[in-house]
Amino acid sequence: MSDDTSTTCGCCGLARPTADVARLSSHPEIAVCGSCVHGMAGRLANRPSITPIFPVHDMAAAHDFWTRAGLRVDEYSPEYAFVMFGDSELAHLDLRAGLDPATNAAACYVHIPDPHEWHRRWKSQGLPVSDIVVEPWGMIEFSVKDPSGNLIRMGRND
Repeated sequence: MSDDTSTTCGCCGLARPTADVARLSSHPEIAVCGSCVHGMAGRLANRPSITPIFPVHDMAAAHDFWTRAGLRVDEYSPEYAFVMFGDSELAHLDLRAGLDPATNAAACYVHIPDPHEWHRRWKSQGLPVSDIVVEPWGMIEFSVKDPSGNLIRMGRND
């Protein structure tokens, strides 16, 4: 570990933001970055990776929302962008000028290790997060809608 804001990935050996690494539960001294975890999961499970493509009615508002959420937005074109969590794509943004946020039914579920921390950070940035709930099936989760009406539910199974 080089300082409080970066951690060396035990897989690729690169310094990564501490928020972008996970520690192994059986060996907490070992940290692995999101990019390596994503790559290993795909290879080990031999299953596809899924990235939602959210329709947005205002790219500037979408960019502001995701940036305030602490994520990076990489513009591909004025009509298309990638929401990045470290080196991993969390979502794509696709400009749809005629989209009505009130009737938009797009949604996704993001599994995260610490819903309380994500909720605290997003709420502190003024994002419209719901309260955290513990569902009868064991999920600890909250939700938020972006300016285009896309529903993002975030949580973990306890």
